[in-house]
Amino acid sequence: MHLDVRRSRERVTVGPVDGPTMKIPAVVDITATGVEPYDLGLRLAWDEDENCLTLRELKFSAPPQGERVRMSRIASVNISQMIERILEAEILGAEGWPGVVALHSAADPVAVDALVYRLSLALGGQKPSATVATARGLAPSSGPKRVAAARLAGLIPPTKPGRPTAAHTPPG
Repeated sequence: MHLDVRRSRERVTVGPVDGPTMKIPAVVDITATGVEPYDLGLRLAWDEDENCLTLRELKFSAPPQGERVRMSRIASVNISQMIERILEAEILGAEGWPGVVALHSAADPVAVDALVYRLSLALGGQKPSATVATARGLAPSSGPKRVAAARLAGLIPPTKPGRPTAAHTPPG
C-alpha cells in the first residue's frame, strides 16, 4: 500500500479545557493506492459539533487492469479502521500514544488521560477508553476506570452508556 497524506495548515486544538492540548490539522486528504480491492481517496475535515475529523469525501477507484468497482467488494473495506491507523501514524508519529503521555509527563495524569481520550476520538478512534490504558502501558480493561476519573473531574463531558464522546455539551 502506498499512502499520500496531505494536511492543511489550519490547525485545531484538542484536549480538555485548562489541560494539556495538542494541535491537529483541520483537514486531511489521504490517497491510498495498492489497497485491496480498490484505490481510495478520502477527505477528512474537522467537525466542531462532533469534536473530531469526520469523513467528508470518499472515492473508490478500480486500479488499471483491475475489476470494476462493485458494491459487494466495497463492503469488505474497513474504512474506519484504516482512517484510525493512518491518522495515528501521521499525527502521533513513531512514538504513538505513549509519546503523547511522555510529552505531557509534567501535567496532571488525569488531564493527560482526558487528552488521550479526546485525541483518540478526534482521530477516529473506535475504543478511546482502551487507548487511554494502552498509552500508559496498561491493560485495555483499565481504561474505563481512568476515563471515569477524567469524566468525574469534568475533563470529559458526560455521555450515554456505550457511546464515547468528546463533543461539547450545550450549557443548561
